[in-house]
Amino acid sequence: MSEPTAPVYRRIASALEADIAAGKLNVGDKLPSERVMAEELGISRMTARQALQHLTARGILVTRTGHGTFVGRPVIQQKLSTLSGFTEEIEQQGRHASSVVMEFGAHKADDLCSVALNLPLGGDVYRLVRVRLVDGEPVAMETTEIRADVAPGLLDVADFANESLYAILREHYHVLPASAEQTLQAALSSPAISRTLQLGEHAPVLELTRRTCDANGNPFEYVRSVYRGDSFVMKANLTLGANATQ
Repeated sequence: MSEPTAPVYRRIASALEADIAAGKLNVGDKLPSERVMAEELGISRMTARQALQHLTARGILVTRTGHGTFVGRPVIQQKLSTLSGFTEEIEQQGRHASSVVMEFGAHKADDLCSVALNLPLGGDVYRLVRVRLVDGEPVAMETTEIRADVAPGLLDVADFANESLYAILREHYHVLPASAEQTLQAALSSPAISRTLQLGEHAPVLELTRRTCDANGNPFEYVRSVYRGDSFVMKANLTLGANATQ
C-alpha cells in the first residue's frame, strides 16, 4: 500500500494493483481510458497516464496499440545466478507450482544429451517431459534427462506431478546440484508449443538449456526448456571484474 504522502499517480497505481491482487480485476480485463479514469477520479489525464505507465513498466498492465490497456499476466522472475529447481523458485515467490507429466521413462540419449552428460551415444537416461504450471496456468515445457546410473530405480520413487526432481535426487540418491552451464535464447513458438502453452501462432518464447553437475563436477542432468515469453523475466546479478575498466 502506498504512503498517504506518495504522489497521486502512485496512490492510484497502488489501488489498481490491490484490485488486481484481490481478484476484482483479472488477467485480460480492459482498464478505462485515461480520459474516463481522469473524469471518474477527478484527476488530470496526465496523472491517469502516469498511473497506467507505472504499472505497465512493471509488467502488471499491458498496452495494445489501438485497443487500450489490459491487466497483464503476472511475471515470474527466474534467477540466472542461483541454481534451484523450478518448484522451489516459484514457491519462494509465493505462488503455486505444479506439473503435468507428458512422458517419463527410460530412453537412449540423443547426440546433444550424450555430449552434455559425457555418455556414449545412446547411453541410458531417464527422460522426463513436463508442462510446468504456475497457479494452474501453463508457462513452460521442460524436457529433463538424468543419467540412469546416477539414480537407479528413479521410475519407482517419483511423483513428478507434485514433487521436485531435485528434492527426490537429494533425498533418495544424495545427489546435490552444485554447478551448471546455462544458455538462453529468444525464439518463436512451434505449433506444438503454441498449443501446449496456449499461445498465439509464432509467439515469442525463451529457450533454455542447462547442464547440471554435482559437487565433483560430474554432469548428471540435461534440461531443455521453452518458456512463455510474456510470463518470465530473467534476472542475473553481475559484479565488476577485477581487471575491468570503464
